[in-house]
Amino acid sequence: LDELDQLALSFNQMADKLEKTEFMRRQLLGDVSHELRTPLTAIKGYMEGLMDGVMSATPETYQQVFAEADRLQRLVNDLQELSRVEAGAFSLDLKPVSINNLIETVASHLGRQFEEKGIHLQMKLDDNLPELAVDPDRILQVLTNLIGNALQYTQPGGSVYIHSTRNQNEAVITVTDTGIGIAPDQLPYIYKRFYRTDKSRSRTSGGSGIGLTIAQALVKAHRGRIWAESQGEGKGSAFHFTLPLGS
Repeated sequence: LDELDQLALSFNQMADKLEKTEFMRRQLLGDVSHELRTPLTAIKGYMEGLMDGVMSATPETYQQVFAEADRLQRLVNDLQELSRVEAGAFSLDLKPVSINNLIETVASHLGRQFEEKGIHLQMKLDDNLPELAVDPDRILQVLTNLIGNALQYTQPGGSVYIHSTRNQNEAVITVTDTGIGIAPDQLPYIYKRFYRTDKSRSRTSGGSGIGLTIAQALVKAHRGRIWAESQGEGKGSAFHFTLPLGS
């Protein structure tokens, strides 16, 4: 190729990249608008019903409005966190921490919800795991997302298992549930922002659709790996992530 051909090729590649970036921007705006519209529509519907006298001003009605407003706030907070994570605009405050203590902290915080839903929570933690150099707040985010998802997508009477162990130079944390499962062909896409394997079920359960995207970015920032396994719908899921041992 001569210089003009190389220049033309460079311009074409740059144009393709800009076109893809613009497509992703439009797609993100569309996704965000759709996700924000759902709780806003619900809140507006409740308020119109109250003003028109169609709905009674009962504690249950106010609780429903509050739940939708809370969902909207969680979505906005997750979007802010996602923007920081994707831009790399965050730093890790690494400290020597017991991963088992972090797991037990999240399990304790969610314990009442497990009891209220009638889901059995079991833990098998390796006492011989050394302390890990991690950002405890960020790893708490990851654990809260994975354990919270297991709680959310497991039916009453089901079980959630949390396991920690060592595999060579890594600590491996696994969250397994007996919940709704994931179709094998959906597994490659679950970390994509706003991707839902079951849109109707996920939307009614209040998930933002970007928790796993954030969790994946935070694990990778710690030089770890994250992946999921499932035998299919109705057969539960297992989410694993690793963190390197040592400094």
